[in-house]
Amino acid sequence: MILMINYRQARRALCLSGAALLLLVPAARVQAAAAEGGPGPGDSGYNLSFTTAVTKPTKYFAVAGPDGAAGKSTAEFSVLSGSLALVAVPDLNFGPVPVRTLMLGGSQALKDNTVTAGTDTVQSKNQHAFDGNTTGQLIVDDLRGTGTGWQLTAKLAASFAAPDAPDLTDVTMPLTAAATTQVGDATALAIGQTVTAGGTTLATAAAGNGIGRTSWQFNQAAAAKLTFPGQAANIPANTVYQSSITWTLVTGQ
Repeated sequence: MILMINYRQARRALCLSGAALLLLVPAARVQAAAAEGGPGPGDSGYNLSFTTAVTKPTKYFAVAGPDGAAGKSTAEFSVLSGSLALVAVPDLNFGPVPVRTLMLGGSQALKDNTVTAGTDTVQSKNQHAFDGNTTGQLIVDDLRGTGTGWQLTAKLAASFAAPDAPDLTDVTMPLTAAATTQVGDATALAIGQTVTAGGTTLATAAAGNGIGRTSWQFNQAAAAKLTFPGQAANIPANTVYQSSITWTLVTGQ
């Protein structure tokens, strides 16, 4: 009899200890299976959708407390690939150049971005070159989503030309401009090269660089200049000389 009493007492004490322990441990918040009239949201067994396994149109979740009723739907989009594009190229006007500079050699800084167009007195603008802008912007967009890089080059025509005047050859065009880019190292894309008639690589975006929009600004005197060797020719005053600049963008090499 004594042993029986002790066993019952021990069993009762163990039950009380377990109950006390349950009171001390917070109950885990387990999401109950969704059900008709419950607070939601739905699951694979019960939901409000007409496109999953459950298609009964009268299903619902009811507001039964301060937390209200909830349902979950899906927002989605897919990515459409863009292109690698040359978006803007600048016209460059170097203003009146003294005959002395042309004959003896020298340089002339950029004046602005408005050039003479559409007349029989010019050889390039709206004759062979139609793309230049008056803002000085040079822009490349890489929207392919591949990050494989690109290369930008520029090339002057073989000479600067004007109607009824001798061609001027071996003229070069140093360019200097910082770059701004959305993704990558902008300093690696800064332009500091001299454009010649043979062509010059201005910027090379390595893989992972130059993604999104990369731009340069050529609208200040320090951004561009023409360098002239001494010319052995009779150069008429008030003549407008022009040369076409070909800007070429290619995929990463």
